[in-house]
Amino acid sequence: MSSIITEELRFRKLICEYAIKYKNNDEAARRYHRSRQQVQRWVKRYDGTIESLRLKSRRPHSYPNQYTEEELSLIKRVYSKFKHEGLAQVYTEAKKRGYTHSYGSMCCQIRKHIPKKKKSKQYYKSNWKPDVVTYPGEKVHIDIKYVPN
Repeated sequence: MSSIITEELRFRKLICEYAIKYKNNDEAARRYHRSRQQVQRWVKRYDGTIESLRLKSRRPHSYPNQYTEEELSLIKRVYSKFKHEGLAQVYTEAKKRGYTHSYGSMCCQIRKHIPKKKKSKQYYKSNWKPDVVTYPGEKVHIDIKYVPN
């Protein structure tokens, strides 16, 4: 698509009018370098206005396999009980209790709805203590070498 939406819509209108005028979608597709199926879709949708050629939402009307609250609560209950044995065990126990989705889907829901506890770093306390100095120069040691003449 072009960078400007209205420009693209005008172009689509031009293609549709050409296809309707010559009653040939194939010829319009060849002339304007678009696929014949796409031109056919636009002509079918075209009612004389640019607005009819505007892009429509691709969002689904329904999502039949959507998780229900019962399934989410089942996952949470089973996960809290069997998480120490691994996700495969959580999945088999959930299946026994009526879970219908796949293993990967269950893992996604666990990551999405059950927060992970961050492991805090353990910092060990150092046993280092500074040396107690009673007079200046106590910690300094100088070796002296006498050179014979």
